[in-house]
Amino acid sequence: MVTWARVVLLQDQPRPYERVQAHRILNVERPHVYRPRLARSLAAFVDGFTPAAPPVAIAAILGEATAALRAWAADLAAAAATATEPVPRGEGPDWHLLAASLALAAAGRGDAALTVAERLTAAERRRPAADRWAEARLAVALDHQAALLDRRQRSAAAADLRAEAAKARSRAGNPPSNAIAGALLAEPLPPPLRRDHHAPRRTTVPPALR
Repeated sequence: MVTWARVVLLQDQPRPYERVQAHRILNVERPHVYRPRLARSLAAFVDGFTPAAPPVAIAAILGEATAALRAWAADLAAAAATATEPVPRGEGPDWHLLAASLALAAAGRGDAALTVAERLTAAERRRPAADRWAEARLAVALDHQAALLDRRQRSAAAADLRAEAAKARSRAGNPPSNAIAGALLAEPLPPPLRRDHHAPRRTTVPPALR
């Protein structure tokens, strides 16, 4: 099965369901690498469904993706070297960066959380115009970065990002995979840490996110 999975992923354009199955198989072998890849392929798979797709099936797939990202991000925040290989860009949203930012913030690593959030926003801004969901994802990224800035009492910068997010959202649709971001964001950020505001900025980002 592992060999089949690797062959599938070597194809230029594997079928969406086969890509999901390949990532599920390889996730068992190397979860620190394949959890975010599995989440990405699950998100892309759901975004390609027709409007007639059963809501229960969509919810189950999105729940699987969210659980994979939460587990990966928790390990990453607990030990900076947990995921030693970078997550490659590809089809689907970069919600692994959102999950990592949230986990780092919860672990009290505010500088690293903000750095990863900035990377997420930059990645979404670079999405090609042909990506019909790009602005919806950008709005989520901007709102999250604004929330982290609020924790640092940088309200003016946060307000600018929220204004940009509102404009992007007004032009955007609502991809099903944004429910992954919604689930990740359902847990509130911890209160601002005194050292976030008063201490010099020192950012230590896990190797897998550099």
